[in-house]
Amino acid sequence: MSTNRKTRSDKANPTGFSRMEKFHPFKTLLFFGLVGSRVLFLSVVFLYFISVSRGSIPEGFTLPNAFSISTIFLLLSSYTISGLVASFKSDSFRNMKLALLGTLVLSGLFCVAQIAGWKKLIDAGLFLNTNVGVAYLYIITGLHFLHVVGGMIFLLVLTASVFGKSNNIAKSLLFLTDEYQLTRLQLITIYWHFVDAVWILLFFMFLFSF
Repeated sequence: MSTNRKTRSDKANPTGFSRMEKFHPFKTLLFFGLVGSRVLFLSVVFLYFISVSRGSIPEGFTLPNAFSISTIFLLLSSYTISGLVASFKSDSFRNMKLALLGTLVLSGLFCVAQIAGWKKLIDAGLFLNTNVGVAYLYIITGLHFLHVVGGMIFLLVLTASVFGKSNNIAKSLLFLTDEYQLTRLQLITIYWHFVDAVWILLFFMFLFSF
């Protein structure tokens, strides 16, 4: 009798592993990838705070304004991509194109602003080997920059696919009824929001520690 109750209870309250088994394989890979990225950033940030606690920040140093500007661009890109999945479900190629192109442009501007921030540091005579605290600033922002560029490559592939399918009626119908395409759009949306959230946390960390 107790065994039957346990069986019914397990069906009513599935474990985390049983829920994970229902995930698309790509979503599972993304999940573990994001966990790995989170551990990487937490490790580097921990080392950064150790260096800050030892006074490894140049006196009078302020974070370049370019990093503040880049934050605005990335926040806007997170907003533009948020409507991507809804556009797919409403069969709107036009809105999908706008979401993808808007995200690509804004993420490109984010990268430009980041490079401008590094240039400001170099112009001020602050290099990777100048100071431990500044070195971690380069390393952490560089790691995040690579995550953004990786996402942009996937965005370019998706954008080319959407534009290519939208010009053909048969291909567009197949695209809009393909669960795999929906999964791809969901993956890039989740990834992009993750990258955005990580940068917001890093930005405020730098803003208040320098």
